Amino acid sequence: MDHYNEQLVQKRTETSDIVKRVLIIIATVILSAICAFGAFVFGFMPLIVVIFGIFYLSWYLITATSVEYEYIITNNDMDIDKITGRRKRKRLITVKLNTVTEWGEYKEGMGVNADATVIASDASGESVWYVLAKHEKFGKVMVLFNPTEETAININHGVPFQARKKDLVAKENEEDNEDENQ
Repeated sequence: MDHYNEQLVQKRTETSDIVKRVLIIIATVILSAICAFGAFVFGFMPLIVVIFGIFYLSWYLITATSVEYEYIITNNDMDIDKITGRRKRKRLITVKLNTVTEWGEYKEGMGVNADATVIASDASGESVWYVLAKHEKFGKVMVLFNPTEETAININHGVPFQARKKDLVAKENEEDNEDENQ
């Protein structure tokens, strides 16, 4: 039976995002005022077109502070993409689930010795899980993310038997029994 799951997680707005947005708005107002002043005082009307460009650039930069993560589980692969401004997609990492050595709920201050860490969580600090796996490019990698129960069950199906979570195996079996009864 094939296992497939997609999950989209929106990153919460952090203080740094708010500061960036405020600075962009301030810069937009200042640059627009300078261009408008130059257009009306010096009679150089093409600066009005520059003002529209400034507003477009401002909109583009402000929407770029919006980030979403997409987790895609396909049989034995977990792909994590970062979506910026709902227009630009970048693959952060692909983890082969059969290389997972450890995974579960992440507790604050967990000291995991990894060569690389990929953070793809919603920045709330709640219900964060981790996957520790061997990666061909990065070595020992730790991925932090926020899976739903369905996503966790599909991940659990792909990890090696010794790393599986028994409570998720029981839930997967319950779902399979429900599907057979229908």
